[in-house]
Amino acid sequence: MRKTIKLPSNQHRSLSVTAQTIEQTLDELEAILRSRGIERLTSRVRASYSDRSRQDLLDAISEMRKVNEEMVCTFQLQKTEREEARILRAAIAQLWTILVDSTSKGMRGFGNLSPELARELDRHVERLLVLLDRIHQRT
Repeated sequence: MRKTIKLPSNQHRSLSVTAQTIEQTLDELEAILRSRGIERLTSRVRASYSDRSRQDLLDAISEMRKVNEEMVCTFQLQKTEREEARILRAAIAQLWTILVDSTSKGMRGFGNLSPELARELDRHVERLLVLLDRIHQRT
């Protein structure tokens, strides 16, 4: 049986956030290392590590997960519960803002576009906004 320690509430909340951040960051690091370089439509991650270095990093990540788990159990840290609909709505709001700012009107501060370029840009952005609205209607 593990020893448990009760922290004062302020430290408990702060350490709970720390543990969650550690877990999320380790998930991201592990995904990157396991992908061995991933190419997406708009970005590429180039593999940088030898197989041995990659395994050493994955082993360290695994060990860090164990220590984080031990900390969570020892201090009985809180699990954050989030509703997927709220997560989606927040992401949709962020995308909507980015897309509106990417219209020809939204990018006026970068200089004027010719009417033809503005129409073409707005056509693409509008299509994305319509599809985003479709997603929003289902959330």
